[in-house]
Amino acid sequence: MEGNTEKPIAGEKKSRLKYAIIGLVIVVLIVAGSGLYIAYGTGHSNKTPLTVNISLSGSELTFYQKTILPEFEKAYPNISLQFSTESATSIVSTLQSEGTSPTIDVVQQDNGFTGPLVSNGLVLSLNPYLSQLEPRNGTTSTTLSASYGTIIPAYYHEGLFGSTYYFFPIRGNVQLAYYNQSALTVAGKNTHQVLPQPTNVSNLMTDMIALNASGYTAPFNMQGHQGASTPTQVFQWMAEFGGNPMAFNTTGDIQALTFLQNMQNKGLMSPHYSTGFWGSYKGLASNSYQYIDQWPYITSLMSGLGWNNTTTSATHNLGINHVFMGPNNNAQYIVGGDVLGVVNHTSHLWAAIHYIQFLDSATVQTQLLQNLTWPVVNEVAYQSSSASGLPFQMIKYEEEHGIFRPAVPWMTQWDNYFDSAWAQIMSGVNVTVALNEAHANMQNYLNTYYASSSYPSEYAAGAIVPTGSYTGPT
Repeated sequence: MEGNTEKPIAGEKKSRLKYAIIGLVIVVLIVAGSGLYIAYGTGHSNKTPLTVNISLSGSELTFYQKTILPEFEKAYPNISLQFSTESATSIVSTLQSEGTSPTIDVVQQDNGFTGPLVSNGLVLSLNPYLSQLEPRNGTTSTTLSASYGTIIPAYYHEGLFGSTYYFFPIRGNVQLAYYNQSALTVAGKNTHQVLPQPTNVSNLMTDMIALNASGYTAPFNMQGHQGASTPTQVFQWMAEFGGNPMAFNTTGDIQALTFLQNMQNKGLMSPHYSTGFWGSYKGLASNSYQYIDQWPYITSLMSGLGWNNTTTSATHNLGINHVFMGPNNNAQYIVGGDVLGVVNHTSHLWAAIHYIQFLDSATVQTQLLQNLTWPVVNEVAYQSSSASGLPFQMIKYEEEHGIFRPAVPWMTQWDNYFDSAWAQIMSGVNVTVALNEAHANMQNYLNTYYASSSYPSEYAAGAIVPTGSYTGPT
């Protein structure tokens, strides 16, 4: 959105006079315990511009523009908010080119793409400002009644690099299983069996075989398009099989990829897998496939197509459940989502802090949950009555018991090596051979580009692992 096109807010004239007077002095906020002083408002006779870069889908962007923007400017009439929409990858080169004069103040970044912003020194440490942001500990009545609620503690894994918080959580994301419950019921009748819900690798395979035999050909679909989608989704499955995805080639990693290759070899993998990504869901409603693990924002979109499920009953056409578990019912839920970082050298730091406070407030987080089916990070949002049914129960559970990709600056390179191995595996190459090659490539990369750090030795020792509720080899 270019510039601020909103009409003046009622009472704005009075506010401008107020801030013009304040502009004659320096109002200082003392950050508790840090000894740091932030100048709040020199010369607010004009609105302070605040530019936030976001990378959202069309419906999400519309909500930001029509709801978030006017509500923020009403709450902070001395700030003019505007959005830029560069991708998570291009924003790095943009900020590098702008140097000490950035045109962007805040980045809302996918948590899988935070490393390059940190390693290139493009975002500020948020350690001195944590006391101004969300309450960070517990779910006691005291913190739950705080004006901004409280953050689900697990989400602090996302923005923490070493001992430094470079990002603050704003939006969570976990994957759920979406499947054609009606087709599953028909397949059970056709094969004279009561088919289980596809909750683990065993009954998932049983269901896919039964569906395929009942005329629902190649029913299993996934995000196999590569890019960021495939490594993120299979990362979770590798962990569920007891592997360490970061190493690529532990026993569990090999078992997970072998399972997927077998889906392909048995004719159960939908041909749509090669184009499947985070935006794939319409084929489920059109019977192109019968099962896909996907981010929960598609719940409302599927509802718009006439596919609904608000209970655990098997009478609905849309089945919703946790993503299938690995052997021994090992559940590992990868947590994605967006985090907020403040751009280094911004001249609007005070406004950026207020924006983070605003987005993480209980009121805004509840709106994001209700309107976009976002897994949010503020626990208070889940206390609303609209969050009591499916899929919100599952979303919150997975968030609280999730695993997180480690905060390393080379995570995108890991993605690249995984994608290369994936292409080989799905074309028939031996799984172990492909994953051993990926492991060797990752080790060589770290030896070459991070030789002065501890990463090469840690990687060789298998010490770089997911965080959170991870249960694999360490």
